[in-house]
Amino acid sequence: MDDKKQTDSHPWLKQLLVSIIGTSIGVGLTFTANRCVDNYKQRNAKRETAIMAVCDIDEIVRELREEIHLEDSLFQVTMYVSTHQEQIDSLSIDTIDMAFDYLYDNPMRHKEWTSDTKENAFNSGIDARMNLGNNQFYDNVQLCYYARRSLIRVMQDAPVFRKPVRKEDYEIFLQSLRPSDIDQSGNPVPDARRWVLKQIFAQGSTALYIRRFFARKDAYSQIAYRLERLNNENKLLMNITDGDIEKYIRENSEKVLKQASADLIIGKWEFILGDNSNYYEFRKDNSSEATFRTVFQLQLSLFEEQNDVHDVFVISPMTFRMNGRWELNGDTLITDYDSDTAELISFDLDTSNFPQAVLDSLKDSLEIEKEMAKNFLFDEIMNMPHRSVFNISFDKSGRTMVWKTEETTPSGKKQTVSYQVYRRD
Repeated sequence: MDDKKQTDSHPWLKQLLVSIIGTSIGVGLTFTANRCVDNYKQRNAKRETAIMAVCDIDEIVRELREEIHLEDSLFQVTMYVSTHQEQIDSLSIDTIDMAFDYLYDNPMRHKEWTSDTKENAFNSGIDARMNLGNNQFYDNVQLCYYARRSLIRVMQDAPVFRKPVRKEDYEIFLQSLRPSDIDQSGNPVPDARRWVLKQIFAQGSTALYIRRFFARKDAYSQIAYRLERLNNENKLLMNITDGDIEKYIRENSEKVLKQASADLIIGKWEFILGDNSNYYEFRKDNSSEATFRTVFQLQLSLFEEQNDVHDVFVISPMTFRMNGRWELNGDTLITDYDSDTAELISFDLDTSNFPQAVLDSLKDSLEIEKEMAKNFLFDEIMNMPHRSVFNISFDKSGRTMVWKTEETTPSGKKQTVSYQVYRRD
């Protein structure tokens, strides 16, 4: 019996064969489709990794140029003070602070361009060189990051970058001041800052640091130029356009934040910064109520009957409430609170640091002194402006609001500062 007759005599066998063939084709199509999807995802992931590195290097270049601009601005001010030292007592305190900022190696200051988070992400793949599919691009990116690391090492080790006032020197200056020369935050008062700056200019290392300005500027400029040149080549190698970069930045921003709307603002919010906290209620009719809890750190000079003077630091928490209005203009939140509506909720003056002799001498008038301090602080707060303007956005849950505003750096350049405010209803 031939094959055809066999199949015809057993229709179930023919149906089974068709079914097996159909299943095989279906599985084959599924595997092929899955491979196409996987390949597409891999290509997208490779390209996104490349664009991430390019954007990061662009940002490093931008921040290095900011560093050069800051170096320029502070140098000009410091050079002026250096050649007019006899006028230090009459120069503005802003000028004094800018010169000090140029000469002090402040351990609290972090340079954003030194962060290696994106570099680590770029190198985190099992074989980044193979995955990117372009060896020259990979080598260029590594050269960029190596140049950044090299500059960081130079800044840490080279004498030309060693500021004349180290943190240990500054502490010695502070310890030589009288208690009354230090404010409640532990910083010198204006006259003391002038005295400290005079001591700094009396050091030979200060004049040497100022003379080395051009060497530092050249070091920054050379690295910025090299990174810019390599990164322009990177964009050509991977066919990355300005539009690709803008799209990447926009998409990654949108993953975290969404646009502001009045509906999202309405409700109760809390902002906490250290010991201070603010509570806001934004209502549908654009009215608003704000409660502020502020902790003051005061330095008081206390006199005993024997005319002995004690300088003590005291904590003074105060809570007050005000009414006002809010409005949303695009993505800009404007709040304006009326000091005439201010209501003091609580106030305290911690006297635990007062010497016993002072407490004994004030036992009949301590409450009066507290009342005077309360009135003084409350009046100071009421005389402050209570209008704020923030650029705002929200996280995807709508429960975190990001407030951004601009502040002026010592060089006179604007920088963006952001705060997070949390929904509490």
